[in-house]
Amino acid sequence: MFEDNRWRRMLRPGITAIVGAGGKTTVLERLGKYGHGGNLPIMVSSIVPMDSARVDNVEPFDVICTEDVEKGEAFCAERIRIGHVPAWFRGLDGQDRYIGLDSKIIDGIKKHHPAWYILVESDEADHKWLKAPLPDDIPLPDSCDTVIGVVNLQMLGSSLSPEKVEGVDTAAAIMGRDPGAVITPSLLAKLIKHPRGMFRGANCTRVLFCTGYNAVQHRMTEALLDDLEDLGLSASVLADGYRESCTIRQYISYGDSKK
Repeated sequence: MFEDNRWRRMLRPGITAIVGAGGKTTVLERLGKYGHGGNLPIMVSSIVPMDSARVDNVEPFDVICTEDVEKGEAFCAERIRIGHVPAWFRGLDGQDRYIGLDSKIIDGIKKHHPAWYILVESDEADHKWLKAPLPDDIPLPDSCDTVIGVVNLQMLGSSLSPEKVEGVDTAAAIMGRDPGAVITPSLLAKLIKHPRGMFRGANCTRVLFCTGYNAVQHRMTEALLDDLEDLGLSASVLADGYRESCTIRQYISYGDSKK
């Protein structure tokens, strides 16, 4: 129950956008599961093609693919009414990835159903461990209540390479280093804190979700969190594992601060 409660502490009514790289879909799935276990009215969607969400990866949810807003909203309302978790997408692409809804549709769902917990995958990282802000990033829904930024701590001590970083040239420019440089806590913090970085300047609750916690030296993680003290985080979550095995090791709360 302790673990369940720590997952649920990240949940609140309204729109929760999940951004970053290195475990976004895992975070979305776990939040959906634990929110459902707490009898919360949970809905799942995306505004981007979901990196890991092929057809078999969202099995726990009741999926609908439609561009018909009235039909999609009615489906979600009915599934929530009977205690299920609906997942609404526009369709499937050629790689069997779910195609996201328009951000304005997500805003409209919140307006019509303010008590719902709407979990939205909101970044595309091509299975990389880290993502830089890119010109073609889809804007977050205007009425976001929470942004959960996912970062893989295994980037600490790793090289700045295209195999691990989506938008490696942009990341290198922000960090002020050449591609191939070793990423230190201060360099990673610089990327996360960039005005168009992890949280995109969103004026809402911010949670940093760190995966790969036990794969790196804890002093490096501590140094990273120290460098992020002025980011206005509500909480930092340190976790290990992937999908079903994802386990929270520490939940550090800073209160409900906003930038």
